[in-house]
Amino acid sequence: MEQRYVISVLIADRVGILSAITAAVTDLGANIVGISQTVEQGYFTVIMIVAFAQPVGPEAIRHAILNRFDQDEASVLVRPFQAQRQAPGTGDRYVLTMAGRDRPGILKALTGYLAGKKINIEDLFFRIVGDKVTHVGEVTVPAQLDLKQTQDELRAVMAPFALVVNLQHENLFRATNEVGAIRHLLRQTNHA
Repeated sequence: MEQRYVISVLIADRVGILSAITAAVTDLGANIVGISQTVEQGYFTVIMIVAFAQPVGPEAIRHAILNRFDQDEASVLVRPFQAQRQAPGTGDRYVLTMAGRDRPGILKALTGYLAGKKINIEDLFFRIVGDKVTHVGEVTVPAQLDLKQTQDELRAVMAPFALVVNLQHENLFRATNEVGAIRHLLRQTNHA
């Protein structure tokens, strides 16, 4: 019976980290079935889901990864994978963008509003350049929410921060922001 684990690694960034991690789990017999990796302000982080055909314990996985790095260089967490019984949010995917001057409290206000509306944050990224910040996120908006009302409420919640806030369906965002996206979307629509 297949065993699956969720692995998370945090380490100061340098070349070759992902190679070392993937080699460690693959050498143990794992198949990597999901991965998300990023670097933020000099810190590398990855979350991956791995599957083993033969039994391998979480400590063996953790030690195999740690052995690829210097002592105390990496933090590694290994947990048994548990399939979600119920998706955290069902509905359509939207792209949230916000831009303006950076100041404390933006994320608290944003995440508080989204949680209160049961809007699941799938991915969130922001970059600060000087005193300006740009946020980009992917969220799942429950079908029962009125989109116009949600957009208006979100703008009102973020108004004290003087940010330009947009919440667009992912297809609309792609069509207006990606080269060639309209042709791709039209092809998808014609084949549906």
